[in-house]
Amino acid sequence: MLDALYPPRAGIFAPSDDTIVCRCEELTAGDIRRAAAIGQPGPNQIKSYTRAGMGPCQGRQCGYTIAHIVAAEQQRPVAEVGFYRIRPPLKPLTLGELASLDIEEEQA
Repeated sequence: MLDALYPPRAGIFAPSDDTIVCRCEELTAGDIRRAAAIGQPGPNQIKSYTRAGMGPCQGRQCGYTIAHIVAAEQQRPVAEVGFYRIRPPLKPLTLGELASLDIEEEQA
């Protein structure tokens, strides 16, 4: 509902080349554009080339921006370019959270 009522400005997904888009890996929009110019990679290939989306946030902060940059560079729709593949864990866990899980083994 919020996206329909208050859509982001069109330019929000087209930052200048010196703008950092992946804070975890300190990658700029220019870095992503240069990687997108090699063939027609999607976001998952960009991740392999540049490490974008491989930091602690796992692409939750930069994924949409990177997909839009790749789509604009390749003059393709964002839906065709796609987004990062979701990989577990969907939300990082601390060791304390993992250790505190109450897991009972079923007896056969």
